[in-house]
Order: sequence, then C-alpha cells, then structure tokens
Amino acid sequence: MEETLFNPQNLTYARIARGFTMKFLSEKSGISRQTISSYESGKSVPRGKNLLKLSQILNFPITYFNTKMSPLSSEGTFFRSRASSTKKARDKQKIRLIYSSSIYDLLSDYVNFPSVNIPTPIEEDLSNITNEKIKKMALLTRKKWGLDNEEPINNLTKLIEANGIIISQANLREEKIDAVSKWIADRPFILLTDNRESGVRRRFNIAHELGHILLHSNIESIYELSNTDMNRLEDQANTFASNLLLPDQAFIRSVVSTSMEGFIELKKYWKVSIAALIMKAHKVKLLNENQYLYLNKKLSYNHWRKSEPLDNIIPIEMPDLYKAVCKLIINNNVMSKQGLKAKMKLPNDELSALISPEFANLDQEDKLKTLKLHIIK
Repeated sequence: MEETLFNPQNLTYARIARGFTMKFLSEKSGISRQTISSYESGKSVPRGKNLLKLSQILNFPITYFNTKMSPLSSEGTFFRSRASSTKKARDKQKIRLIYSSSIYDLLSDYVNFPSVNIPTPIEEDLSNITNEKIKKMALLTRKKWGLDNEEPINNLTKLIEANGIIISQANLREEKIDAVSKWIADRPFILLTDNRESGVRRRFNIAHELGHILLHSNIESIYELSNTDMNRLEDQANTFASNLLLPDQAFIRSVVSTSMEGFIELKKYWKVSIAALIMKAHKVKLLNENQYLYLNKKLSYNHWRKSEPLDNIIPIEMPDLYKAVCKLIINNNVMSKQGLKAKMKLPNDELSALISPEFANLDQEDKLKTLKLHIIK
C-alpha cells in the first residue's frame, strides 16, 4: 500500500463503510458538510483537530487516511442479495472488498498464496449457459480439486481457499446481502456478510459465489442486466451450487426416504439445508409436484424457513487463509503482530472480521513479549 499526504478516497470509503451520510458525519463532527465534501473531492486537506475528529468518529486510525488503496469498480461484482437490498448496503460491502484486497496486496509481498486452481471459466451469454453446461462445470471443479462424485464436501471454505480463492468475512451485518464476489487482479475474492446464518446456508452461499466466478466472469456489470437476466444469473449460480454440493447420481443413491425425517438425516450427511435437499430431490425426479409442494408447506408450517433442525449442530465454516498467513509471518519473525497491524492501517473491528479476532486484539501476552527481561545473577 503506497502512502500519500492525504487520500480523499479513503475518507469516502470510511464514511460509506460506517453507513454515514455526509450530513450525519457533519453533525457528529461539527465540521460543515461543505468542508467534508471538499475533503472527499480532494479540494482541501483536513489537518489537526479536524483530521483527529474524523479519525475518532469513523474509528479509523489516522494513518489509514494517507494510504493509497486501489479503487474498485462495480464491474464484475456479484452480490448474493435479495432484490430489495439497497445501494447503500451494496456499497458498504464493496468497501470491505477493497479492504480485503488491500490486505492481500500487503501479505502477498511476504508469502506465496496458493495458486488459483480452477477450471477455465465459461465466457458465454447467459442465454447460452444451459443446465448441462453448469452441471459439467460443477463436476469438473470437483475433479480438479481431487474429489470424486460420490463424497460430500467436508469443509468447502478450506477447499476453496486451498485452491487460491480468497474468502473473508465483512464487518457488516446486512440481512439482504449474504455475500459478494469479484475477480481482482487475476484472483477471485469472496466476501461473506456476518449475518450469523447457519452453517449449511453459509456453505451454499459460498458455492453460489463460486458459481458466479466460474460462470459469469465475462459480465461487466450486473446493473445493465434486465430483471429476467438477473433472475437467470442467480438461478444459474444456484444450480452450480446445488450440483457442486450434491452430485446427481450420488445424491439419488443417498436418498433412502423422501419423508421429512429422511431429509433431516440427509442434511447430516451432505451438510446442505433441508430446503435445498427437497428442491434437489424434485429436480432429479425423486419427488413429484404434489410431494414437493407438500414438503415445502411443511417447511413453512414448522417455521423452518429461517431455522432448521441441526442448524445448531452443523458448524459454521470460517475463512482461515489470512489468519494462517499472518501467523506464518509473525512466527517466522518476519514482522511482529504490532508491525503487521500497523502496516494494514485498518481499525480493529475490520481486522477482526477480515482476518480473525485473535489477530485484531493485541492481548496481554503479546504486550509482555515486547518487554526485554533478563535474570540478574
């Protein structure tokens, strides 16, 4: 990360990340809206008390404001979100993607990250991407990663990280957005929203984003798509996720009973939600239309749309790659934790989410390690 006297873009990023409007930041800081606008446009530079106020209210270190971060366009950015998600929510998530990218840029100067190991992405119009092509891509991905088409994927997050895709979690809880993905400088990034979702929902979200990476890399902007194409895009990513996690023939052989109890047992085995299992069973013709409708009504009747049986048992997968890389740098005395944190120039709450709480919080033991103590003979 390059340094400059003051990077106006970073003030905008921090304000958006915190969900503040210029008006709100003005009211909180006592700095006029016009002055803040002047800072963000680069027409003037905050100094002294004003810079300190902005740093404190936004809870970003002062050093953050002199860091040059790469701008991130909306091109090729995919949000796993509901139609009602707002631009404000999407912008907050995009800023965290910039922060994740800046962490990668720093860490990759010290450690070789795993090479990107994925099948060649499809570059076709949405209308030409058939279900058969999507299934083929899902099975090709499993094969490239050393999986047969019989076994469940034990830990999808670790598997994806081991194959060169950066996964991190945002310091953001936004129910209408589950995740976002983007190719940045020849490497795919996936950013998860901290929605405290179930372990099975998170796995499907990650598989869905991987679908966008492999199926939709040639789409420059989702905002130029029609509603029909947006729905098609999301359906295709869902189809990929389903086929990656549940290969057809292996899934069919695993179904002993199509009762609700049978699907609960299958959830333990495949680590996929009951709702997704029921949909898969319908697609592979293990359920007729009446059975499918009955089971979906039962899901609603049991209030299992948001919380299913076993959600409190199946663990939530957490990204580990950034944490492992930081640990490697620190343990090999390349740099101290304090030094590494200082170079990242991000606040603790952002580092806690993007890397780990252990890395973000400088505990008492870390402080003691900095003391030079000797035994007096």
